[in-house]
Amino acid sequence: MTSTLRCLAEQGAAGASIRRIAAAAGVSTGLINHHYAHLEDLVAEAYDHLATRVLRDILAGVAEAGGDPRQRLTAFFTVSFSAAVLDPDYLSAWLVFWSMIRHSEAMKTVHTRTNEEYRRSLGDLLADLIRDRQPARTPDLRLAAAGLSALLDGLWLAWCLNPQGLTAQEGVAICEDWVEAHLR
Repeated sequence: MTSTLRCLAEQGAAGASIRRIAAAAGVSTGLINHHYAHLEDLVAEAYDHLATRVLRDILAGVAEAGGDPRQRLTAFFTVSFSAAVLDPDYLSAWLVFWSMIRHSEAMKTVHTRTNEEYRRSLGDLLADLIRDRQPARTPDLRLAAAGLSALLDGLWLAWCLNPQGLTAQEGVAICEDWVEAHLR
């Protein structure tokens, strides 16, 4: 998957090919064609691999944060803006993935499943925080998770396009402020 991600980051969707990915991986095109009927299937698996890895890393950080709901949500944000997640090559690959979702059923399927897992994780953390805080108004968790997910996606995109325009700490602070404002 690393070679696929690297080719996508360097060449974009238009420049990625089975031949280039095979050369980057040091394998034959026949080997890749044996396992993947279409380039789209290989790219969809790379998307699944990356999205699953990122969420796994984020949730590992959440687990390490202990039982306090606020600290767990902060850990989610902190790992979301870690160097591993903000890797420019991975973010470039994300842009390619997102650009393919509208035109590829395989990509749409992976996106729908992984995005639902991501939002569900955010929703669970928000639900824990709401139970802990017992605010006067209980927000719609589905909408809150969707809004927070969209905020994170937008911040990642902004960082990808201009890494000097936003620090990781500022990204975390923006998310923290959003949660506090949303719970008021």
